[in-house]
Amino acid sequence: MTIKAIKEQYTCLNYLGQPLKKTAHGFLYRAPWRADAHPSLSVTENGRGWHDMATGEHGSIIDLVMRCLGTNDVRRACEEIERQDPSSFPFSQPIILSDGEKKKGTAFTKFDVVKLQSKGLFAYLYSRKVNIDIAKLFLKEAHYSFNDAPGYLYALAYPNDKGGFELRSSFYKGGTRPKGITTHLCRGNAPTVVFEGFMDMLSFATLCGDIKHNYVVLNSIVNKEAALGVLKTLQNQIYLCLDNDEGGDETTAFLHNALYRAEDIRNRFAPCKDVNDYLCI
Repeated sequence: MTIKAIKEQYTCLNYLGQPLKKTAHGFLYRAPWRADAHPSLSVTENGRGWHDMATGEHGSIIDLVMRCLGTNDVRRACEEIERQDPSSFPFSQPIILSDGEKKKGTAFTKFDVVKLQSKGLFAYLYSRKVNIDIAKLFLKEAHYSFNDAPGYLYALAYPNDKGGFELRSSFYKGGTRPKGITTHLCRGNAPTVVFEGFMDMLSFATLCGDIKHNYVVLNSIVNKEAALGVLKTLQNQIYLCLDNDEGGDETTAFLHNALYRAEDIRNRFAPCKDVNDYLCI
């Protein structure tokens, strides 16, 4: 498909999905490529153009996708756009947020989980250099809001073994109750690798090129005892791949002292803080 054909068939609205707000001149989004606490990405009403009000950047659908992917490669952007189905444009009416709306608490008043599909979240994963196909095997997408706000925000949703979710996006880090660890132990006698967070697990799988290990994700180092209870039941080799910081040191020591066969492999990613930092170098 030619660049002209792509611009005629696809719009920024197709790629970005549900807007945060309808404005007098179009639609408002959070810029997927950075922490955008005060939404600054404006898209024209026909979806053909966009303008980053924070930086002055602007352009077409192709420019937008290149910005989301962090590349100047037009061909790569066109290939990404052509993978989208323009008939699956996910909204028919905009969700409108009042100008004065603010989050005044941390309780979710709306919370729905769907399959991972928002292009903004894909762009966030691209920015963290995580393989999208691998991410889709583990992640869902959460649509949520606070305090009866009429619109919703969205985040990556990673389920734990108790039914709660860890939530991540370029501008939000949180989760739902109940809190707990997440285990992926279906690969027979394959070694088990232990991580603090799911982004490091996805980064590790990306570096391996495939899912070749079992995984245990703490989701927080406060869950180290729960993880130990599971790890003690395993007969396979265990690798500890927690963060290279004080909390990671303490948790690694705790698990290593209780599991004689557990091997600390954090030095493979030093001096980076964690596996995702190493992947992003």
